[in-house]
Amino acid sequence: MKLPAIDVLRGVAALGVAWFHSRVDLWVGFKAIHANPAAYSRLDWLFSFLSLPASQLGGMVMLFFVLSGFCIHLPVASKNLSPNWSAYAVRRILRIYPAYFVALALCFIGTLIFLKGLNSASGEVTMYVSTAAMLQNWMYGGNQIGLNPSLWSIPIEVEFYLVYPLLLLLWRRQGFNSALLFTLFCTLIGGALFYLGYAHSMVTFFKYALIWNSGAWLAEAYANGKLPRWTHWHYIVMVATVVLTMLAGLAGVNHFYLHYGWALFSFLLLLWVLGAGSHFFVESRWWMPPLEFAGTVSYSLYLLHFPLFKLAGSAWFHIYGSKPESFLLPTLATVLVLPFAWIFYRMFELPTHELGRQWGAAIQKRSSAESQSQ
Repeated sequence: MKLPAIDVLRGVAALGVAWFHSRVDLWVGFKAIHANPAAYSRLDWLFSFLSLPASQLGGMVMLFFVLSGFCIHLPVASKNLSPNWSAYAVRRILRIYPAYFVALALCFIGTLIFLKGLNSASGEVTMYVSTAAMLQNWMYGGNQIGLNPSLWSIPIEVEFYLVYPLLLLLWRRQGFNSALLFTLFCTLIGGALFYLGYAHSMVTFFKYALIWNSGAWLAEAYANGKLPRWTHWHYIVMVATVVLTMLAGLAGVNHFYLHYGWALFSFLLLLWVLGAGSHFFVESRWWMPPLEFAGTVSYSLYLLHFPLFKLAGSAWFHIYGSKPESFLLPTLATVLVLPFAWIFYRMFELPTHELGRQWGAAIQKRSSAESQSQ
């Protein structure tokens, strides 16, 4: 079942995260401009205020998690049959890992050629190896390779793929309450890790279990035609949640808490899109094709944007001796990275994604034939 609105939301999330990260290497920063406004033009000062909302959009990763839970569970929602787990594993591996590995290899090459090489031959090579195995969150407590700090969320996504069969088993055999208790238990572990001061609290599935599983719950309700009725109170809560979360972020509240605010907003946004807001997401709308395109290449965009920003920022600093002063440049860079994402998507992501679908379908067909012959 293809829902164009899902691609639109993916596109919005990917562009939001990219805009958030564009500030790191491609802009002098809000504080620098406002600490010494006379050193910058009036336009640079005015455009700097755009960075205030952009600086909070890292939380849009929570929308990715909610959408992932929704999309993974939707094919089997409201059905009593369990997925073919062999086909599921093949599809998930080929959907995520090949493009991830290629992006990691490109980062390694980019570091050696365009930057100053590896800072510590043994240490950074070890980090690349652990990242290739998707173990960096556990081994390095959330630290990532220097050229691509945004890779932290991909291993968490894979952990959800591994935990999902257990969640579905509990849901089907013991009921929704058992699955909810399991989810809350995982969330409590994440909270305990945070309060005990472990860096892993921000980079393992424990913290995000409730967020991802909320998407699966929406898929179940959507498939059964039991979505909650949208009211004006939902609008109020949704808008208030995102505004208050962004204000809290500007005030310096820890991201551990902010992520739950973004998660509630993401949950309500998807609920609105599936129900009361569905009529907005039709192909005749002028803004649908560009956002659908961004959603289609969102994974490639997520994998590539930070390395491209860092390399561009390094080149700019080498030429001009400072970071760009106008916030329009990182904003423009957020859009200009899309063609690179499309090329990467066509070369690496799409072929392996299609291969995963084909192999998964073949495995499922063979399993069905064997079942019928017995």
